[in-house]
Amino acid sequence: MVLAKKQVFKAMARQHWLDPLARKLLQATGDLPPDPVQAKQQAPPKLGATPCPTETWSLDVNRATPEQWQQLPGCSEEMIDVLMRLQRGGVQFSQLDDLALLLNLPADLVKLWTPHLVFRWHGDVPVLPERPPLDVNAAAPSLLEQTLNWPKPRLQRLIHERRLKPFEHLADLQERVCLPPDAVEQLIGRVSFGARPSGPSLPPRS
Repeated sequence: MVLAKKQVFKAMARQHWLDPLARKLLQATGDLPPDPVQAKQQAPPKLGATPCPTETWSLDVNRATPEQWQQLPGCSEEMIDVLMRLQRGGVQFSQLDDLALLLNLPADLVKLWTPHLVFRWHGDVPVLPERPPLDVNAAAPSLLEQTLNWPKPRLQRLIHERRLKPFEHLADLQERVCLPPDAVEQLIGRVSFGARPSGPSLPPRS
């Protein structure tokens, strides 16, 4: 699965309804803003730790074991846990930029890892969605009602909120419409947040 780079939005509170893996995925796809910049920088790899061998060796990013990831300098247990969970979920990477973005890798680690990482697809390439994501800021109320299949009060709140200000991202939608976690997770990868539609947004018919 190719994770696209997105623009930076306003930082959210650290505590959220999503677990750390879901947060990282949403941030990598642009549906969540990145976390605030931390004052503490990631510690450089310890010189005494198991170093990368000088000879060339390769690691299949989409099939590597925890033990193989541990051979990379600076690859923490938290990173390995995220990578293993993604692997079990069928997520595959196609390029280094996506991996570096997901793990927030500093430039020095990217340079150290690059000679050893191999990106191979296993199985069929993921099927692209049949239709583009629903733009919640521009879609007609009737299309929102048909596509989202939400309770009427929730849909009316969405329409009211977007009249006041377009939604910036999925987290903004969740907060302002008070969506429960299961409703938000169903929207991941299925909605987008474009410009405000021209003209008034009328509520759906009663």
